[in-house]
Amino acid sequence: MTVNRLLPVSLVATLLLYGAAWQHLQHERHVFLQENYMDYTLPFRFTGPAAMEFKGIVSDFLFLKVITFLGERIGKQEEFSDQHFKYLGESVNTITDLDPYFWDAYLFADMIFTWDLKEYEAANELLLKARQYRTNDYRVPYYLGFNYFFFLKDNINGSKYLMEASKLPGSPYYLASLAARLSVYALEHRIGIIFLKEMIRDTENEQIKNEFMLRIKALEIMDQLEQKVREYKKTYRKLPSSLAGLVTAGLIDKIPNDPYGGQFVLLKNGRVYTTSKMLRQK
Repeated sequence: MTVNRLLPVSLVATLLLYGAAWQHLQHERHVFLQENYMDYTLPFRFTGPAAMEFKGIVSDFLFLKVITFLGERIGKQEEFSDQHFKYLGESVNTITDLDPYFWDAYLFADMIFTWDLKEYEAANELLLKARQYRTNDYRVPYYLGFNYFFFLKDNINGSKYLMEASKLPGSPYYLASLAARLSVYALEHRIGIIFLKEMIRDTENEQIKNEFMLRIKALEIMDQLEQKVREYKKTYRKLPSSLAGLVTAGLIDKIPNDPYGGQFVLLKNGRVYTTSKMLRQK
C-alpha cells in the first residue's frame, strides 16, 4: 500500500519538475532567439517565379521588411555583424533583381554598407548594378564618386564618376567643377557635407534622412574646428597640442559635443576626427 501511495506522489513531482524545466527552456529559447534572430530573404530564383507579374509589389514588401528589421537594430544602437552584412547583401540583391530600378533600395544599402558596415566595395558593386539599369540617373555615378573619394580616398575614380554624373540630365550645376577639384582636393569634411545634403534631397525615407542629418551635424562641427585649427596655426606658426588649445587661445568657447556620443580629437596632421567614428555610442 505504501508503494502504491508513493507512485501518484512521484508522478506529480515528476510532472511539476518537467513543467518547470519546460518553462525555463522556453524562456531561454525566447531570449536566444531575440538576441540571435536573423531575418532571411529568399533568393530571386525562388521569389521571381513566385511573384509572377507582381514583382514590383513583392520588391516593395521585401524592402519594407529589410528596413524594419535593420531599423530596429539602429534604433537600439546595436552594432552590425557579418550576419547583418550577409543578410543585407542577399536581400537587396533579391529586391533589385525583382525591380532593378528601385532607387531607395540601392540608396539604403549604400548607406548601411558604407557608414555602418565599412563594406565600401560591396556598396560600389551594388551601385554598378544600378548603373546598368538607371542609365540616365546622375545619382548613381554621383554616389559612386562620393564613395571612391570620401571612403576609399581614391580621387581619380571619384573624379571620373562625378564627371560622368555631371553630364547626365538633372545633375547639380556644381558637379563638373567639383569633379575637377577632386584630383587635388583630398580628405575634406566639407565635401562630405555637400554630398550628404544632396543625398537628403534624393530620398523620401525619413529614417535615411535622419541618419544623414546627424552625420552632417558631426561633419560640420569637425569642419568648423579644422578652420579654427588653421587660424591658430596662422597666428602661432604651429598646431595646437590639442583642441583645448583652441579654447585657451579664445578661438572657441568650449570643445563641442559629438552628436554620436564620442569625443572630438585633434590629430598630429591638424585634422579633427571623433572617437565615435560617427557610430551611435551606447
